[in-house]
Amino acid sequence: MNDSKMLPAKPSRSPKQTRGHDRVTAILDACAHLLVSQGVASLTMHGLAREAGTSIGSLYHFFSDKQSVFDALGQRHIDAFEQITANLLAIDPATWVESSSQEVIERMSMPIMEYLEAHPDLLLMISPTFTPGQLQAPTIQARIDETYHRMLALRLPAASAAQRNIHVAALRGLPIGLFQVALENSQLKSILLLQEVPRALTAYLEAIERHHSAR
Repeated sequence: MNDSKMLPAKPSRSPKQTRGHDRVTAILDACAHLLVSQGVASLTMHGLAREAGTSIGSLYHFFSDKQSVFDALGQRHIDAFEQITANLLAIDPATWVESSSQEVIERMSMPIMEYLEAHPDLLLMISPTFTPGQLQAPTIQARIDETYHRMLALRLPAASAAQRNIHVAALRGLPIGLFQVALENSQLKSILLLQEVPRALTAYLEAIERHHSAR
């Protein structure tokens, strides 16, 4: 028996729902572009409507003010990171144990770095200098920490919980300085995020693995 015949059909969105979703997507894409190209201070609701190719009335139908647009854009990034971290947590333990330090870091960091490289507005939003308010995502941070803890527990079984806590804080914190440099130097952004961050994290992981294996 073909089980697929027994599955209910997925509910389809109405044309009105689809148009609304597409319009919101266009508005958020326009906001992301303007944040990077013009900065927060120059972004206006009228300018946002023009960039999104929609009317000011339609913009206000979906968003009451600039802050609500920023909030929705931030939530879109948070949703994307939820998927990235879910994929990382689904990796089987043997992969973390059998891979080289470089492979581990690339597998763990590259999805995050590639997303940041493709979305420079997120680099701006996570900066403490973002005037509408730094994007806060404690749940995502906790899930990234959980992934690092899981990997380190498998690769450094002799390390204490306190030691792993320090290593997790370092692995999460080391890229932050490079994020700021990437934000300030768009020409170097891709190199810093896709090459230098993984290189720095690999060197750190190799160093702590040597330290614990020598004890």
